[in-house]
Amino acid sequence: MRESWKDYLVESPTSAYDHVIFNSQIEKDFVEALEKDKRVKVYLKLPAWFTVPTPIGEYNPDWAIVMDDLDAHGKRKGKELLYLVRETKDTSRPESMRPNEQRKIDCGKRHFAGALGVSYRVAKSAAELP
Repeated sequence: MRESWKDYLVESPTSAYDHVIFNSQIEKDFVEALEKDKRVKVYLKLPAWFTVPTPIGEYNPDWAIVMDDLDAHGKRKGKELLYLVRETKDTSRPESMRPNEQRKIDCGKRHFAGALGVSYRVAKSAAELP
């Protein structure tokens, strides 16, 4: 059983803040993996006030990530940085999500990938990053 708010924090030298708050074990594992990934330049757990308006209500994605685009040998590809938005869920299967949750994720895809050209996906782990 967790004792205090400190039990919901992960120390984070790579994040925009000193510590990252997590809401689930999946988020904690995601943060710990981001911290170990040498390609990650900076990341941020998006605050509750960061929302995307959708036809079915406000949507708050989980993560914004900036990382190097490296080849298999660790050398930088043409683009210097990749800009990503990720939603962490324990499943990436739409049929396993609540209908409204899936609709908001669909709207998020259109907003970030379609309108802004930013990679957006649902991820169960940081291993699913490019």
